[in-house]
Amino acid sequence: MITGYNTDVRHGNRIFHVQTEDKGLANPKIETLIYVGGEILDSYRSSYEDLLTTGLVPDAVIQTRMDEQHKTVIRDIKNGKYDSTPPEGELAEQQVFSDRPLDQAILEYLQQEGDVDTLELVVEEVMKPTFGTVFPLNLRVRLCVSQNPVPGADVTIRLVSSLKKATLLLSGKTNAAGTFQGNVEVPPSQPGHCALLIGCTSDAGSDEMRVVISD
Repeated sequence: MITGYNTDVRHGNRIFHVQTEDKGLANPKIETLIYVGGEILDSYRSSYEDLLTTGLVPDAVIQTRMDEQHKTVIRDIKNGKYDSTPPEGELAEQQVFSDRPLDQAILEYLQQEGDVDTLELVVEEVMKPTFGTVFPLNLRVRLCVSQNPVPGADVTIRLVSSLKKATLLLSGKTNAAGTFQGNVEVPPSQPGHCALLIGCTSDAGSDEMRVVISD
């Protein structure tokens, strides 16, 4: 069985947790679950039983399918597949105007309605960081509606832990094409639950993605 992926995706005013795992050769399926607030919002399963007819299946082949499925689900979230507009005005007001600053609440509401072309973070490859390693990070920052690149956006990569203060690992700005590249050095194993928090900000807004670090 291959170790799966866990990614937190921020879209609008919600955080989606996407979990993809291989169920093993005895049950040749790849399962992706989407959580919001600890509850399962949706699930997607695909079979790779067709690969078993060729004999022993290399882990890399299964890994490729896991990567593709995980990225597809994240792309669906970013493209608004799970966006929803409350059916009643009062409910919408309760959801939008909570404890957040008023300007942020208005921005997120308008973004949900599709009236604001705000910033979004796009990572093309599924990240699977492990402690004590260095991995290349390639990301793009663009506007979610027009898809135009956002140059000069501030990018930060932090190590966050349930037991320690966040540590900055890498920072910089996107280039003229709205892309950012760098090598992220993940420190040795840390106490508590750890993840990489990838964030980007500019005048167009902000976005972030959280990726769990495995041993």
